[in-house]
Parts: sequence; C-alpha cells; structure tokens
Amino acid sequence: MKKYIYITALIIGTIVTACFSDKGNYDYVALNEIAVDTAGVEVDFVVEQYDSLHIVPSLLFTKETIADEKLAHRWVMYTNSFSNTESEMLELSTEKELHMQVVQEAKAETYAIIYYITDLTTKTVYQQLYTVLVQPSVVSGIMALHEVDGECDVDYIATTNAVPDLPRTKHMRNVIQSITGSKLPGNPVSVSPIRISWSTINYVYVATDEKLVQLSGKDFSYLCDETELFYQRPEVLKTHRILRDGQIAHTTVMINDRQVHNINNQSSQYWNQTFSDSLRHDTDMGDIAVAPYIYMPDSYWTPNIAVFYDTIGKRFVRLPFSFKESSKLEPFVDQVSTAFDVNNIGKDLIWFGIGYNGHGFALMTDYTLYRANFNMDQYILTPDGSTENNEKINDLAVRIYDMSKQPEIKNAKFYDCGEYATLFMYATERDIYVTSIKSTTLRTSKINNDFPADEKITGIMIYNPNYHQQSSLNAVRGNWLYVSTWNGTEGKIYEFAITRNTCEMNNTSGDDKKAPTNVFTGMGKIKDMAVKVQGQGDENR
Repeated sequence: MKKYIYITALIIGTIVTACFSDKGNYDYVALNEIAVDTAGVEVDFVVEQYDSLHIVPSLLFTKETIADEKLAHRWVMYTNSFSNTESEMLELSTEKELHMQVVQEAKAETYAIIYYITDLTTKTVYQQLYTVLVQPSVVSGIMALHEVDGECDVDYIATTNAVPDLPRTKHMRNVIQSITGSKLPGNPVSVSPIRISWSTINYVYVATDEKLVQLSGKDFSYLCDETELFYQRPEVLKTHRILRDGQIAHTTVMINDRQVHNINNQSSQYWNQTFSDSLRHDTDMGDIAVAPYIYMPDSYWTPNIAVFYDTIGKRFVRLPFSFKESSKLEPFVDQVSTAFDVNNIGKDLIWFGIGYNGHGFALMTDYTLYRANFNMDQYILTPDGSTENNEKINDLAVRIYDMSKQPEIKNAKFYDCGEYATLFMYATERDIYVTSIKSTTLRTSKINNDFPADEKITGIMIYNPNYHQQSSLNAVRGNWLYVSTWNGTEGKIYEFAITRNTCEMNNTSGDDKKAPTNVFTGMGKIKDMAVKVQGQGDENR
C-alpha cells in the first residue's frame, strides 16, 4: 500500500513541476462537446423478449448545433452492463435512432447498449449508456402453423382471455424466421408444443413434409432438426403429430409416415431428445399404419400410454405402459361389450380425439361416432384402501351415435370435442356446428355468425390446456374457441368466447354474443393449431 501511494505522489509531483516550468504561450480552443439529453428521458428499459425497442436520442451541444452529415452514429450491445470486450459485443446500428427487435435471451442481469456519437471534424467520440432488462415473453397460449409459397412458419398468440395473468395480448409473427433468418421449406404438416412441469422438457416441434425442427418452448430458440431427433432418420419424413400429455406423461409419442415412434423417460430421464425407431408389433397383428391422431388417457392408473387407430386392420391399438425405452404396439384385451369391439371396428376413420370424461371419440366415414372409455383405470381402490384389478377393463365401448342426419355433417372438414359436456363440434368451410350427444336424441345447432364472404374455415380448436401441466389456466379451460380462416391471400385466427358446458358463443362485452373477442391477421394459410402451456416451475423447470 505504501508503495502505491509513493508512486502516485511522485507522478503528481512531476506533473505539478512540469506545469510550473512551462513558460510557453498557448491558445486554447474549447471543443463543441456533444451529450445526449437524458433529463426526464428513459435510459433503463425493461422489455419482453421479441418486443421492439426504440431509442430516439436528443443531442445537446455546448456551442452550436453540428449538422447531421458531420456526425457518425454507432449502437452496440454488451451481454451485461459491466462487459466491455469485443467478444461480448453485438453491433446494432449506425443510424441516429435505434429500432430493434429484442431477440436476446431473457435473464436476471441487464444488457448494456452504448450509443457512440463521433464528431467527424474533430474525430472526438462521445457516448451514452442505456441498460435493458429482458424478461420472458413466451408463456402459455396457442401456436399456428401457416404456409405461403411453399415456405412455412409459426405464429405465437397469447391473449389476456386465455392467459389471464398476461398484462397485454401478444402476437409473435413468423417465429422461425425471426430466430433463424429463414422459414422452413415444404408443405406444412403439424406444430406440436411439448411441456412437462418441473422438468426441462419444454419444446415446440414444427414439421413440414421436408423438415422437422425442435425449438425451445421457453424462448423459441432453435435447438436441432431431424438429423439429431432420430437414431436413424426415417426414409419418409412426414411427422403428423407429436404429443406428451396426461397425468403420467413420461413418454413423448410421435406419428411419422403412419408409424409410431416414442421417447420413454420412464426408462431413462436423460433420453429425452432422440426418438426411437418405429415401434414394432407382434406378427399376428399383420401390418399396421396408424391414422394421424394420438389419444393419451388422463387416468393415473391407465394401462395405456397412447391409443391409435390402425387404418389397415381398422381397429384401435395401444401403446402399453412400460419401463422399456421402446415397447411394442398391442391390441386391447379381448372385449365383452355388445356396443362394439375396439379390436374390430371394420370402418375407415375420419377423426379421432378426446372429449367428455376423457373418453375417446372417433368419427367414421359412414358418419357414425364411436365413443370408448380409453381412460379407464387398470386398478380400483377397495374399501380397505388396497387396490385390485378393474374387471371392466375388457368393456371399453360406451356408445355409437349416428351423425349421418346432422346438418352439413357430410360437408364437415374440421372436428373437436367439448371436455365439459358430451358435445361434438364440427365445421364446414363456412359454418360451425355443435351436437349434444347426451342421449340417443341428437340436437345440433349452428353457433357462428357468417364469416366474410371470401373467407373459408381452415381449422377449429377448443382451448383446453392440460390442467396437470398448468393448473393456473383451469378457470379458462374450454371457454375459448379458435377458428382459422383463409381468403386466398391472408390467414386469420378468430378468438371466440364460448360457454364450456354448451360450446355456444358467449361474448359478454357487447350486444352480439357471437362476435369474436380478438382477430389476428397477416398469416399464411393456416394448416394446424395447438395449445401451448408455460408449465409450472421456474423458467428452467
């Protein structure tokens, strides 16, 4: 310490002596200094990732104003407010005003943005520091896959209706292009968000008939593509659907080119990215090619991870609960039901999904609707608190409904089920219908106002986020309906309020209950929509 004090004193003494010894005459000219006016102006920003940041500096001069053409501007960003190395620096702009989309990762530390102003005459450089705290922008909501001119992208939409804790409605456009600089090639197939609370499993899979990419569900950053998602890339890449749902959701299931692949984290929690080869089945089952639908039961004691419809054998098949990384597809146990046999339907499938009581609902090409209790527990509790096998596991059939006489059912192209009542929803290119199937007498009503004359419906989806993955959304489950349309040049998504136990329109904000609560525009032709949940736990779990 004494050493450093001595050196400092010596330097100061030398400077003072030199000043007294210098007898020369000098003419001092005051510089025309530049500063940024920060009085009452924001310099510390808090923004959400992917939001826009605009900084419009007002310059002050100690003498006269310097013309713009005699000034140079430069904006740079550092990874945090204490960084100053070039390896941590990002060039932003050379314009006077900064207009940028904040794509940087959300984190607890602030980023530093430095604005440099250079006087080109004197070569003097002045600077102003701004700080930016980036907060997460991607929470719960919906994803929409759309296509324009042979290229695909996804939009993310989250409204204050569907995600009540949001301070404002969000619409992030062309997520993949924003992150990677380009859209995906090929025809759109599916978008599949996958989230398991209290785990790091948080992905969005986007599939075309040429590419399959995995994005982070936390911030949509690019993770990998099909070259890393399989042990061996399938010869045909057509990923119809990826799902990981239910109460015991330890398995991610994929349908690619009508074959089933899976990731079973029950066997290895680290094996959470690479899909298996296509799952096998016993030879006495013959060839199997599944329809592009996945049913996952919600039962805690289910014997099944997933249920599929085999389009060759015209029957339901199951992926049984297993601790193995890759198990076989199997038939159900022999059935006793007189309603129908899930192992032998004998009809072609139009649509298969989940509905009231967690039952599976399957619409066949003869417009009969099959209902089966694939959500049945394998075990039941006895009065003394022990468990025993459920004898009804061989009686899964519930009922068949004849839908053939319902309005425009033969023109329908899109389908969904209410999960709070026995309701079946279907839509043509122009209209949406809901059929009550509480009894053998079916009642159907049209629920929508007419859409603009040039628009055709391209999809419907009742908003039913999984309540095991995001319980904070339970109050809004089933209360919102999303409808996508296409007018030949623009894709739109309409958000409608509905009553979840009737699926009737219920917009309470005005006189017209059938009016949409939000309309989102500017997309390509929308092929697929899916619910995305943020999950429970911190941002990493």
